Amino acid sequence: MKLSWNVLGAVVLGLGLVGCGSTVGDACTTDVDCGDKGFCINRDFTPGGYCSQSCVPGKDDTCPSGSTCVSKGAADDVSACFLKCKSNNDCRTGYRCVGGFKDNPNSICVAAD
Repeated sequence: MKLSWNVLGAVVLGLGLVGCGSTVGDACTTDVDCGDKGFCINRDFTPGGYCSQSCVPGKDDTCPSGSTCVSKGAADDVSACFLKCKSNNDCRTGYRCVGGFKDNPNSICVAAD
C-alpha cells in the first residue's frame, strides 16, 4: 500500500507542475519563457519583458482571466493581452497601473517610467 501512496503523490505533484507556468505580465527574455501560447514583448513600455498572448481586439475572452486585449499592444499588427489592474500594487516592480493605454478602456500594468 505504501507504494500506491507514493505513486499517487508523484502523479498529484506532476499534475500540479503542469498547471504552473508563466502568466500574462510575467517577466521574460524570449518567447520560450512565456509557454506554449505566449510570446515575450520587449519594448520600451515593457522593461524586463512582458509575457503575453495574441488576442482579438474588443474580445477580452480571447485573453486569459485577469487580462485584457490591447489593440496593437505588441506591434502595429499584433494585438496582445495585458494584465488588468486596479492600483500600482497589482503590478510587478517597475510597472504602474495606467488607464487608457492605446485606447483600451481598462487599466493595465505598463512601464513606470
